[in-house]
Amino acid sequence: MNREQLLVLVLVLILTAPVFADDSDQPSNREIAQKYFHPMRASSSGLRERGLEETGLVAVYPKDAACPQANSFFADRKRGDGSTRSPRFNHGMHAGLDIPAPEGTPILAIADGVVVAKKEETPDGIGGIGIILQHAPADTGYSAWLYTRYKHLKEMPALEIGERVKLGRKIADTGVSGTAGRHYGSGGHSHLHLDLFVSPDDKYFSGEVVFFPINGQMADPLAIFRGEPMDTASVRKLPDDRKKVAFSYMTESGKIVNSGEARVIWPYACKTAGASGS
Repeated sequence: MNREQLLVLVLVLILTAPVFADDSDQPSNREIAQKYFHPMRASSSGLRERGLEETGLVAVYPKDAACPQANSFFADRKRGDGSTRSPRFNHGMHAGLDIPAPEGTPILAIADGVVVAKKEETPDGIGGIGIILQHAPADTGYSAWLYTRYKHLKEMPALEIGERVKLGRKIADTGVSGTAGRHYGSGGHSHLHLDLFVSPDDKYFSGEVVFFPINGQMADPLAIFRGEPMDTASVRKLPDDRKKVAFSYMTESGKIVNSGEARVIWPYACKTAGASGS
């Protein structure tokens, strides 16, 4: 075989060789964060693509118990006091569920899970002190991997990364972190901001500012109490009579009151009739 024939053979081998995708073809975690999840940098279309849209879910509170009630919902453009949210964050859309409660009120793990992140956002952030739990399908009975984030905590919880927590365990105290000095003034606003992420797998990214499931999306926190499907696109298609969300809860004495399966509960204890309160 002469040199010309050899070159032709090499060229044929190159042109007919199979092409394998490598990691460089996939967006990096940084690119995913910037496009879909970063509260100040993601585009509005990117946020919606990863689930940040109104779902129409409505919480139905128990008649025989007093539970702290939410006042600002997923994708709302209004705060609980009726004021308009800043377009600086998530293009003015609320990425979670706000539940006002007095400072120091215990926050409960809404399901069995594992601590996967603890963050204290800088003064330029909006979340203050927060903790994130990962819930495997075995923890909830759902098919998806779920992540719940609890923000504006009074102080950083003593829980360690990797530590398992049980449904109903106190994980933090309600606080005002991340709320003082802006719209709510120097006193801040004592409440829990609850986030929900839904994913087909257990892969996630935890950066300095942004947390997200790599192959998942944001979801309406009320969806975890309603049950599957929980992704925003599916929930939006549900008829109105399937968008009313009742939930299981724990009483102040530690008893779980069921609404369906009690593998997920409201993040605050509820006061029942006849219970003494202080």
